[in-house]
Amino acid sequence: MPDGAYPFQMVDGVPVVTAPSEIDTTTVGQLRAVLRQRQSCGHTTMVVDMTGTQFCDSAGVRELVRAHQRALARGGALRLVMPADGAIRRVFTVTGLDRIIPHFATLEQALAQIPAAAGQPLRPRSDLGSAAAPARPPAPAREHRPAADGRRCERCGAVFVPQREHARFCGVGCRAAWNRDHLGDPAVDASALAWSVAAMSEATGRLPGVKVWDKPRAWAAVGDAVWWITMVDATLVRHHPEVYDAVMAAQAPAERALIEQTLAGLRFVRNRIGRGAGLGEVINTVSPNAANRRITGWRWKRVPEPALAWLPARGQAWEKARYRAYQAHLAGLTIGETLGRAVAFLSLTGANATSITAAREHATRS
Repeated sequence: MPDGAYPFQMVDGVPVVTAPSEIDTTTVGQLRAVLRQRQSCGHTTMVVDMTGTQFCDSAGVRELVRAHQRALARGGALRLVMPADGAIRRVFTVTGLDRIIPHFATLEQALAQIPAAAGQPLRPRSDLGSAAAPARPPAPAREHRPAADGRRCERCGAVFVPQREHARFCGVGCRAAWNRDHLGDPAVDASALAWSVAAMSEATGRLPGVKVWDKPRAWAAVGDAVWWITMVDATLVRHHPEVYDAVMAAQAPAERALIEQTLAGLRFVRNRIGRGAGLGEVINTVSPNAANRRITGWRWKRVPEPALAWLPARGQAWEKARYRAYQAHLAGLTIGETLGRAVAFLSLTGANATSITAAREHATRS
């Protein structure tokens, strides 16, 4: 790992980390180390300057989300600097991560409204150097937490009861208006979606090559695949609901139910590991077939129902539904079978959404 990949400096009492042009598995360990070091020194708010970053893989994104969660638990935040016309900014927008981590176009803007106390070291906490879950256990990339049994529309602010877990708008009109205001260049959005689908396929395609004896790498590879599948699923539901529903409706009824429940079960896995649980708690690494020496032959375990009292009523209902889907349609099945089913559906849906977006752009310019 190259030294100095993430240099940092103190600016007005706030640690500012400068990210390299590419954040991937070869440098993410150093990103984790520098962020944890600053947090262990008691800094509740930090800034990561991604002005020169052209690529960030899922490992890097997850590390940023986790650092933000740790900061939130202590009353601070992680702030990102991403130019509005940069490649990384569009990927964060289309995948919904721009609504999770605060981001700014310039370093000056990122530093402008940080309270003086936020940049000052607090008494160091020993648990920040461990892999323990934050005091408040949010899950990465999950939908906005509902208010009581409702959820506020991101366009008009009206409270509505969501019929789908990723719903963010009270109706078609608000969704269309928000898309017009926020999504920008359709070609860029289509490119970001295609990039996300490709990253998902790459993450799942790596699984057969991971050795079963290399448990740390195996857990990381499976977690990476689950993260990308659920991110692409959420992106398609949020930004391309008509295409998503059309592809789903084209499936035979039994297959449609199986796909829906598989994706819901994977969201349960994502949320569970996002709150600090290890994949070893949900994966049985002892294959009944001694000849099967690939992690894709590992099977999902049956697990007890999680405690959900910390969630509001609607959040509990969603998570219980995910748990039931996991128990019914993942537990006992292999990693390869379940992930493969999800990737096949999402790849088809993503390709259709990209084609339709490109066709609309062409029609608009003609």
